[in-house]
Amino acid sequence: MKRVAAAVVLAVSFVWQLALSGLATLRIILAPCALAQPVLMRYEFAPMTEAGAALLASLVTLTPGSTVVDIDMETRSLLVHLLDGRDQAGAAEGIRRHFERHVRVLCRVKS
Repeated sequence: MKRVAAAVVLAVSFVWQLALSGLATLRIILAPCALAQPVLMRYEFAPMTEAGAALLASLVTLTPGSTVVDIDMETRSLLVHLLDGRDQAGAAEGIRRHFERHVRVLCRVKS
């Protein structure tokens, strides 16, 4: 039951983040003088299966304004390109709060 709830919350959260990120990206594109500062950010994630890391990377990539360039299972990290990297800590916290915690429930490592 916990996994079903996590899947539902993750789906709703993804759609919501998709809309918010789409609007933020549109604002950057339409701005008269681009204020965005593109950056590559290393994001470290909690232990999870390879499928979980791939799902997390897919969710991040499908969200406008961010793209996962590399998944490193050894260091449990994603290399993420952000269209606007002025708030990298906020971006990392958003990934953790909206996506990672639910993906961990779905794809946790068996001990």
